[in-house]
Formats: sequence, C-alpha cells, structure tokens
Amino acid sequence: MISYLIDPFQYEFMVRALIASLLVGIVCSILSCYLVVKKWALLGDAISHAVLPGVAIAFMLNIPFFIGALFTGIATALGIGLVTKYSKVKEDAAIGVMFTTAFAFGILLLSLIRAKSIDLYHILFGNVLGVSTTDMIITAVSGLVVLVTIILLFKELLLHAFDPIMASSIGLPTSFFHYLLMFLLSVTIVASLQTVGIVLVIAMLITPGAAAYLLVRRLSHMMLVAAGIGIVSSLAGLYFSYYLNVASGAMMVLVAGLIFLLAFLFSPREGVIWKTIRKRRIALNTMLEDCLLSVYRLSDGKGYVGIEKAEHPSVVSTLEKQKLANVKGSLVRLSPLGMKRATYLIKVHRLWETYLVEKADIPTEHVHDFAHKYEHITPVNVASEMNRVLNHPKRDPHGHRIPR
Repeated sequence: MISYLIDPFQYEFMVRALIASLLVGIVCSILSCYLVVKKWALLGDAISHAVLPGVAIAFMLNIPFFIGALFTGIATALGIGLVTKYSKVKEDAAIGVMFTTAFAFGILLLSLIRAKSIDLYHILFGNVLGVSTTDMIITAVSGLVVLVTIILLFKELLLHAFDPIMASSIGLPTSFFHYLLMFLLSVTIVASLQTVGIVLVIAMLITPGAAAYLLVRRLSHMMLVAAGIGIVSSLAGLYFSYYLNVASGAMMVLVAGLIFLLAFLFSPREGVIWKTIRKRRIALNTMLEDCLLSVYRLSDGKGYVGIEKAEHPSVVSTLEKQKLANVKGSLVRLSPLGMKRATYLIKVHRLWETYLVEKADIPTEHVHDFAHKYEHITPVNVASEMNRVLNHPKRDPHGHRIPR
C-alpha cells in the first residue's frame, strides 16, 4: 500500500504535477464558494472559454500563454460588466454574447495554426504531467495573490456576496468588489490552464463550492470544506490518472463530481436521502398523532372508549409500542402518556389558531389547516412562548376550551 502511494513521486514531473494540482485545487475551490453564493457559475464558464483567443494569440506571438490568457480573461469580464451597465441587456445575455464571440474567435485562430495545435490541445484539456517549473511558479504566485486578497478583504467580500444592497448603503464600493472578483476569477482560470485546461477548469471552479454549500452554512466553513474537497480531488485524480493511464484533469473533475454526488445524496442537512427519510418520519408521525387525536376525541377526552384495531392495524400497533395506548381485545384506549400527548397536541393546535387570528389577522375560518400542520412540528419551548405571548388564553377563536 505504501509503495502504491510513494511510487508515482519517484519522478520529478509527478512531484511538480502534485504541487500544481494542490495549488489549483485549493485556489479554485475557495473562489468557487463566491461563484456558488453569487450564482456566477455561467460567468466562470464564460471567462474560462473566453481566454482561448488570448492563448492562441500568445502562441502566435511567441509570448507566455499566461499574459495572453489573462488579458483576454480580464477584457471579457470588463466587457460583460460594461454591456450590462450601459445597455438594456441583462447579465446572462451579456455573458452569452461575450462568451460565444470570444470562444468563436479563439476557434478561428486555432484553425490558422492547426499544424501546431497539440500544445493548444493541452491548454484546452490540461496536461498536469507536463507542468514545468515556470508553470508551477506562475500558478503559485497567482494562487497566492488570490488567497491573500480574499483573506485581507474577507469581510467586505462576504457582505458584497450576500447583501450588495447593504454593502452599498454603508459606503462600500460595490463596483470595485464586483470587478475585483472578476479579476480574481480571471487570474485563477489562467493559473489553472496547464493543470485542468480551459474546458475543465469551470468544473473545478463550481463543483467543490457546490458540494461544500450542501454540507455547511457559514462562508468561512464553506471555504475550508471546499478547499478540502479540492485537495482530495486533485490528489485522488492524480493517483488515478497515473495508475489508469487516463487524462489527469478529467480524472480530477470526476473525483470532485463524485464527492458532490455523495454530498447531494448524504448531506446531513440537504442530502436527498436524509430529506426523504425525514419527510417519511414526519408523515408517519403525523399519521400516528392524528390517530391518537381520533382516539382521544372518540373517547370524549377520557380515553376509555377506543376504535377497532382492524381499521388501523399498523398505527394502533405503533401506539401500543410507544406506550401511548393499551390494546384490549379488539378495542384500544389511551394510556396516561397518550392522554398527555393528545392533550398537548390539542393545546398547541388551539394556540396556533388563536395566534394566527390575533397576531396575523387571518380569518377564523382559514386557520384550522395551518394549525393542523404546525401542531405536529411545534417544539415545547415554542408552544410555551406562544402561550406566554397570548397571555395564557382559555379559549380559541372558535370558542373551544384550550387545555391547561
């Protein structure tokens, strides 16, 4: 096992690939949190494709790819902002126009240098195993600039990301932060060209942040989780690409996509599976408590007269297992614990009706359905506070007595 972990790094190019991959994974993942929060996924896609003509021009002029890509990336970001600001065209339409135009221009330039397109192919789809020392230094410096900027301006960028109106009202230069984020996005994309390529960089700029968004709530925690996902994706993708002899950039993105899928399914707060389980539990609990209330009402609040077990066999059995009811022969009656819970549900239901009428000005004839829904999910502390706010009412708007 240890040899499997160590063997790839006996080669110098693998060590450079590892360092470059980790740098790209961390920087892209942290910046992806802003893209997810601000719903800028399409903007990242646009800039990542719009750097293609800059790369092609740099190739033709025999200058570093970084310079040409950064120039066209920033130019595209500014162009989108200017079109949005000085015309009726909305941002999504401006992104579409600038993105397709720049990308088409890049494809046109590619066709002019078709004989040498192998290097440009690597720019499109990444070649982390071919990262040079110069590429690694450029990636490190670019990543450092992005990370230091985010750390120094974290509070301002946080406010701008979540509430730009509030940021503007307290005097923050929102336009500056808007273009600053675009600049950081352009730098990050260009720094990631050699590792994952233009086509795949957008996945690394979105997937880690999207996965972290499903797992945590605070932006600072989201950034840490996203960075961890970026590290795992880069490292695992590099190992898989080495042993399976497949494209490194694509493998990194696939690992990140798998992590997102796991978060989508199993996230404690937002996972589809846990949501389904919670909804099922709530539905079963609602059915159970409705049955409990039916027994209570049929027995006129005394619990001595039950209902036929055969009518609701599974629910009645659950009531008995939870010691909320006693089954005797073919009849069922509430236990003292069942009486207490049924009384509590009725009290909460009638408190909600009273609260909705008195505090929310909802007509009396419309409050029953609301109260029926809320009675099953209201914690005791909320019910107590509602009872206090209403000054311990004795009757609900329908004239029914509210139990003590």
